[in-house]
Amino acid sequence: MRSTERPGRRTLGVGRAMTAAWLMLAAVLMGALAAGPDAAAQTAAQPQQQQSQPQPQQPTRTAPPAAAKKPAGAEKTAPTPPPAAKPDTPAAASLETNRAALDEIEKALAAESHFEDTLAEMRRRLTPMRSDLRDAAQALEDELNQVTAQLKQLGDAPEGDEPKEDAGLAAERAKLQKRQSEVDAALKQARLLIQRADDASTKVTDLRRGLFTKELLARSPGLFNRTFWSDLSDGIPSETGRVVQLVRAWWLYASNAASAANVVGALLTLAGFALAAVLLIRWLRHRLVEEGLAASFGRAFQALLVLVVHAAAMPAAVLVTVLVLENFGLMPAWIKAIGVGLALAVLAASTGRAVALALFAPGEPGRRLFAWSDAEAARATSHLTWAARMLGLAAFLNLLHRTTTAPIALTVATSALLALVTAAIAFHFMWRTARSSVVADAQPGPGQGGIRIRVVLAVFVAGMLIPLATGYIALSAFVASRLVIVLTLTGALIVLDAFVDALFGQVLSSTSERGRAVAALLGLSHRGLDLISTLLSGIIRVALLLLVILAVLGPWGVFADDVLSRVAEAAFGWQVGGVTISIQTILGAIAILLIGVLAVRGAQRWLQTSFLPRTALDPGLQHSIAALFGYAGLIGVLAAVLGAIGIDLQKIALIAGALSVGIGFGLQSIVQNFVSGLILLAERPIRVGDWVVVKNEEGFVRKISVRATEIETFDRASVIIPNAEFITSSVKNWTHANTLGRVTLKVRVAYDSDVAQVREILAGCARAHPLVLKAPPPGVFLLGFGEIGLDFELRCILSNVENGLSVKSDLHVAVLQKFREAGIKIPYPIHEERVPGPPLLEEPALEEAKR
Repeated sequence: MRSTERPGRRTLGVGRAMTAAWLMLAAVLMGALAAGPDAAAQTAAQPQQQQSQPQPQQPTRTAPPAAAKKPAGAEKTAPTPPPAAKPDTPAAASLETNRAALDEIEKALAAESHFEDTLAEMRRRLTPMRSDLRDAAQALEDELNQVTAQLKQLGDAPEGDEPKEDAGLAAERAKLQKRQSEVDAALKQARLLIQRADDASTKVTDLRRGLFTKELLARSPGLFNRTFWSDLSDGIPSETGRVVQLVRAWWLYASNAASAANVVGALLTLAGFALAAVLLIRWLRHRLVEEGLAASFGRAFQALLVLVVHAAAMPAAVLVTVLVLENFGLMPAWIKAIGVGLALAVLAASTGRAVALALFAPGEPGRRLFAWSDAEAARATSHLTWAARMLGLAAFLNLLHRTTTAPIALTVATSALLALVTAAIAFHFMWRTARSSVVADAQPGPGQGGIRIRVVLAVFVAGMLIPLATGYIALSAFVASRLVIVLTLTGALIVLDAFVDALFGQVLSSTSERGRAVAALLGLSHRGLDLISTLLSGIIRVALLLLVILAVLGPWGVFADDVLSRVAEAAFGWQVGGVTISIQTILGAIAILLIGVLAVRGAQRWLQTSFLPRTALDPGLQHSIAALFGYAGLIGVLAAVLGAIGIDLQKIALIAGALSVGIGFGLQSIVQNFVSGLILLAERPIRVGDWVVVKNEEGFVRKISVRATEIETFDRASVIIPNAEFITSSVKNWTHANTLGRVTLKVRVAYDSDVAQVREILAGCARAHPLVLKAPPPGVFLLGFGEIGLDFELRCILSNVENGLSVKSDLHVAVLQKFREAGIKIPYPIHEERVPGPPLLEEPALEEAKR
């Protein structure tokens, strides 16, 4: 049934999507037609109309004591460098421009008072300036090295008693020396400007941090001060009047600037967008949820879908409304700024609610990312939603205060309202959670995690209420906003982390069908796909964590700029022992290392499997050549990596000296085995495949590395023997020169045996075996006269000594069979064996018993 219904569903879904697109396009066209030909004229006439519209009165705002008049030097933003001679290089031109701009910034920093916007502008100018100065210094340093190298090629000028050199060479040397002095002077100036720019950046950061601290710890009349309430009661009517005046100005602007056609066009366009959005959401829900696509990702994908939809729907609706009204001439510029601010405030509120719905899933336990009860999930969702709404409301109210230049009392009251409501919401959540935890029949909730959450919330509540009561309202509002932002971003990070884990752990995994398809498409093995998926998952998670940290650091941007400046300085590089190390240098060195190692291993494998087997070299020599090639290639790659970092041969010599000290203290055995491995590969006293006996171990050599050699015994066991044992001790190699080997067979016959017949039988059995060489022929020797027989020995040569045991066994069987056929006896000593029973009688006792 599913296979027969799916085409219809898919056609229906595509049809809905196409219908939504056509409706959106039709709504825009109808709005344009409804606006008529007057729309263009109305739009073109907007600047003149905006100038003629009455602006709302801007009453003078009482500035706080810190907001003093800006200094004249701080208002300058564009550098005005003095005229100078035209430099002959781009690096020198950059120095002149940056010197003038830096003088202006230092003059502004020397003023007595500073403002956050001015300091932020200085920071934005200093960041590219520092980068340009470093690039200029690097270019000058490269040029200086080039000129110095050319002077070294020319050599020193001849002295008085030496023959004179060519005039052209002398002129060229003088020219290079002049250029060297000029570039060296410019390089010193560049380094001085870099130091000045770094000092200015540090001072800007310190000043911004000081302003931030001063603003945060500014004390105002508290909630228990009568002055605060009197100023608030006086400011509310004036603020209300300004808002009403702003709305009237908007109405007057819209009524004069837009016609009925514009209004109808804007309404039709908004209706088209709304209908298209509804159909699109329904299609996405049908395609991703009802048809089972979300089931492949599990709960994480559904949580991400809920997060994105609920966080973006309302802000997008507000922003689209603002843009449509502006496009049809129904909204002036100052109202558009308020509309954009309203969209941002709605984004803050809807994001908190979206995170709560995605994370806790009230009413949907199957989609919940935490093992919480329905009551706990609903409680957490409602409290986080209302806290986010309060934050969005406070942000919008502050925007209105700035637009209407409201009295300071209203701004302070908004901050106090934010802190008080957020503290009340947090305290209510703590109270409800604690009360539910002591109920006997309470369902399982956060458990011990709930206790930790209540402790953290208690700290934040104290951090909001205590400053609020003592007059530090800005600090209290800061703690409240940070609490909501941290909770929201942490929840979003958990949802995104779960989605990344589900994506790379379930979809792009070798255990899933899609993962195997991706591996086949990219030509990867299952293990390679899992490794790449794990690495990508880790990188994405770290990136998400860094983004959340930067977002939490604060809206003032002070601490975020500190972090970014540290990252930028790390990218520019830092000096370590005369070597400049930067993120770019490290990444380049890592890339050279990876590519070089892969290239060397690939070439070594090609030698072992393709090229060397087609030569006439024996397998042991092939292994030695491939191993030495690999070691030489790795040494070359290491030298390239050190060169990319900036370490020359002199520094490598220092490192080698330090290593020699370490070798003298505890690395003798490692170096000894390493050198022994190189000797084994070069002299080749043993090779891969040789049959050796060393330290009571006997077997075949399977692998020779730089530290140890692997021997496979006849019991199929691998023995790892340090290479030094093959150099410092005696080694028996059965197959060093060739595989020829001798087999000896000892036989004992009775004294009455025919010696000639015995020799003929032994020699005949050896000659009859196919693995025994005919030349040299087998030999039979009478070794001596034993106590009970004649001792013979058969000696024969085999083409491959590895077959010695089987040949010896075959010869034993053949000789025994021939001796039995010829009647030749094999003597053995007579021995007595006591059998359990009664004790034997002595000889006199036995005769007495016979009588």
